[in-house]
Amino acid sequence: MNLKPILQNKWLLVLAALGVLFILFGTFWSGSGKSLASLAQATQSNNSDITSAGVTGQGGGSSTDPAFALQSAYEKQLTTMLEQLQGIHQVSVMLTLYSTGGVQVANNQRTTTQTSNNGNQVVSSSSTQDTEVFTQRTQNGSQVPYVVKQFAPTVRGVFVTVSADDFFVAKAEIIDAIQHVLDVPAYKISVEPKKVNS
Repeated sequence: MNLKPILQNKWLLVLAALGVLFILFGTFWSGSGKSLASLAQATQSNNSDITSAGVTGQGGGSSTDPAFALQSAYEKQLTTMLEQLQGIHQVSVMLTLYSTGGVQVANNQRTTTQTSNNGNQVVSSSSTQDTEVFTQRTQNGSQVPYVVKQFAPTVRGVFVTVSADDFFVAKAEIIDAIQHVLDVPAYKISVEPKKVNS
């Protein structure tokens, strides 16, 4: 084997050496880090502390924030339902939302167009458009906007830690259930085993 052309291309050797160093550094570095399961458990305990204290977070996530309340309700419902699956003992769910949904209200649109043509062949036209929200009266006499369509919340991702008899069967069942319930694609769902306390 002729090594002369390889040794002449010193940049290639430097890049290969750097690549090997990064791989070795990454191997040692990840060994001292936390696992995903312990990270999720710590995050969930922090979320429960924030909820009980009523403190607002960085994104305004307090117990009175509708996005935070909706997210917590989804997490509790998913946890309750997933724990009822056969072979699953403990489940923790973390869910993030892009949006809390919304509504589309009916609008009254009024458009007026006037065109006048004088005898001197001068044409003038004016157009106005006025849009106002269509309202309806409730039984108590107040007026509320008429809702045409409601939009469901958009889920960004779901993270689940599970303690199960057969992890891989439980993982498949959990991903399938979340896909059907929340209409979330599988690549946005992560299921990991819970850390065993010894």
